[in-house]
Amino acid sequence: MVKKFADIAKGKCKFGRRNMRNAMVMEMRRQEQLKRGTKVSGKGKQVTVAAQEVPITQRAGHPLVKTKAKPAEWKTIPGKAITVDLARVPWLPDDWGQGVKMTNPISRSTPGQGGTYTVWVAPCGRVFYHRAAMEVFLGRTLSVKDGFNGQRRLAQLQGKRTDEKKFFEILTPAERKRLPKADELHFCIVSARRTETAEGLQGIAQVQALFQSAAVEPTWYVDEPSLEEYKKLGLKAVVGGKLCPARNKCLVDAARLGKACVEVSDDISRWEYYDGAQAKDGSDDAVNAAHAAATCHIITPVAAARFLLAKLRAAQALAPDKSKAPHLAGVYPLGSCSRAFGGPEIQNQHFILGDFFVVDVGSKLRFDEEMTLKEDYDFTAQHIFTHGSGIPCTRMN
Repeated sequence: MVKKFADIAKGKCKFGRRNMRNAMVMEMRRQEQLKRGTKVSGKGKQVTVAAQEVPITQRAGHPLVKTKAKPAEWKTIPGKAITVDLARVPWLPDDWGQGVKMTNPISRSTPGQGGTYTVWVAPCGRVFYHRAAMEVFLGRTLSVKDGFNGQRRLAQLQGKRTDEKKFFEILTPAERKRLPKADELHFCIVSARRTETAEGLQGIAQVQALFQSAAVEPTWYVDEPSLEEYKKLGLKAVVGGKLCPARNKCLVDAARLGKACVEVSDDISRWEYYDGAQAKDGSDDAVNAAHAAATCHIITPVAAARFLLAKLRAAQALAPDKSKAPHLAGVYPLGSCSRAFGGPEIQNQHFILGDFFVVDVGSKLRFDEEMTLKEDYDFTAQHIFTHGSGIPCTRMN
């Protein structure tokens, strides 16, 4: 059954935005070729319908603010219709839109040939084909900072996540009993010098959007010279300093607030949890088969942190010696957790990656500020030595 847009918006659609964008463009081309008496193939029916059902106001190419030219009525000067795009370039200002139009046939065009062109539409409705012409029109150079809000919105629209209630059902009854609310955690993003490049700003927009989709405003701990640049992006930013001092400031601030601390890197694109049975043995075939059979849940960083803290606190409750109860939880350190299916979901004395981890209230351990590399290895070792263990969740990455 084709998913309606209501399902897409709620994260229930199995099609990614890139796949849907390709389907939209191929369908435009197919329809145009039919008018010319030529049949060409498109994408599958389900993904094509899903792409067409996305309202134009929920497409990344739609302007972020109201403009004089209505996106539903965009046209070129000769009258060629422009479809609001599902994608958006990183330098496009908030009041501009991005669309897709069909190319016109020329004398040497052959049947079945002909493509699409990405265009940009000014607030007044004027259509541009090249960035350089836009910059002449505006009288200034466009940069990735012009498009930050658009990239943040793009990241929000691209999200297709598991319903949180369904995801938390994976926890045991004892763990669900200890599932914290989001406001019981202090969410910290450690970042530095990431506001000057397109890649850096896209990473910032992606992470910020994922938190905002969970109705959480994280705190960005940044280098002092870049502080104002982060604030200009609308972020809640404070000076953190260099890496280890920034990490420790996160821990200190969380302790002062009486909250668990969640530390996050500034370039994570998604959080996944694989729910499935452990492999029958440790062979490549067995672990890959178990991984392929598992259900993949795409979740927000907020849901991921709450999930880890619930497991952490349930483990603390079971610890016979409370002084040796774990206070640190994290995720699998690789992009794919397939090999982790050769063992249990929870390991007690394995490395916990610094890109995403949770430290519960009560731990006084801090990062060694003399270290400039592998500080997360040392931090893990401290927790294992002091608290007896950590909790790396090997099904989450």
